[in-house]
Amino acid sequence: MADDGRQELLILNRTQFGYHLDTYYYAKFAAQRLRITYMGFDTGYPKLALSGVVIKYVRYTGRRYLRYLRLLVCCVREIRRCRGAVFINYFPGCSLLRCFGSHARMIMDIRTGSIHPKALVRRWENRLMQWESRGFRHVSVVSLSVAEHLHLSAGKVHVLPLGAERMDVSAKRFDRLDLLYVGTLDGRRIEDTVMGLERFLRNGGRGMPLAYTIVGDGPNGQLEALRRLVRSHGLEGIVHLPGYVHRTRLSELFRRCSVGVAYVPINDIYDCQPATKTFEYLFAGMPVIATATTENRKVINRSNGVLIQDTPDDFCRGLKEVYARRHQFDSEQVRHCCPESSWDCIVRLNLVPYIRDICRSGLP
Repeated sequence: MADDGRQELLILNRTQFGYHLDTYYYAKFAAQRLRITYMGFDTGYPKLALSGVVIKYVRYTGRRYLRYLRLLVCCVREIRRCRGAVFINYFPGCSLLRCFGSHARMIMDIRTGSIHPKALVRRWENRLMQWESRGFRHVSVVSLSVAEHLHLSAGKVHVLPLGAERMDVSAKRFDRLDLLYVGTLDGRRIEDTVMGLERFLRNGGRGMPLAYTIVGDGPNGQLEALRRLVRSHGLEGIVHLPGYVHRTRLSELFRRCSVGVAYVPINDIYDCQPATKTFEYLFAGMPVIATATTENRKVINRSNGVLIQDTPDDFCRGLKEVYARRHQFDSEQVRHCCPESSWDCIVRLNLVPYIRDICRSGLP
């Protein structure tokens, strides 16, 4: 513990600082209450900094196994130095750190179950996650649904939910529909939304002022495939595909657009996983067209959006419903529908007390 009385929190993550949203916001909003050190790979992205946060990088060079060993060695060195709590954003093999830091108060944090497209691999990765969690006294998870899906020991699980940062944007007007999707294109079937939009326009929607901006990219040519789909249906002037946009440049899109799209397939990969962008759309005062996953059903209702099935036809239906009820939405009411889900509240009322309790317990 430092002389100023603040407990120390060491965050270990494979991702470069600022490119994993949850840990970035933990650091941002906890820095005045905890002494934060963050360690992760330097993967070559522009480096971000936060006042009050010490950031340490691990070289991302060489073969995969060498990078992995280098990460483990650097993490062990930091764990042995740390006299507070160690927060490990899960990566395969992180339980090995317990062998070299038996004194440390470690938390294994799980933000998601496996999202691998192959069911056999998903089962293996989820079982590995469950097995590794047994080596930790403290395990935090993004939702109870994820904990139940992974069959984690209920006695050690602490729910550290997903959130979003409030945006300083004007109240939305709904004279036109400016749709916005932000997220990866990998495995999300965003082409369903383009086909649903085309059906909406074909069935009487051509005269309605409408645009759809899809922000994101994928590792297997998904962006170019979407561009071909847009061209083939003559939607170039309506559907805009800028590709990946860093979150520091997203504010203008959230100011301009009026309706959020939280579209993920409804299956065992995504059903129990809260969607970050659902909260971000809501905090920007945007009603949301959201697939009816277990977690989206907890947040979306008639006052702040529309729940749909994961098909082009139902996306079309969702568009029709939002358009028909567009003047019933109150942007300010939407913005304040879930105040407990702001990152500031989550860190102040959940994360910081959790870390302090663990540090006071004296138990590793």
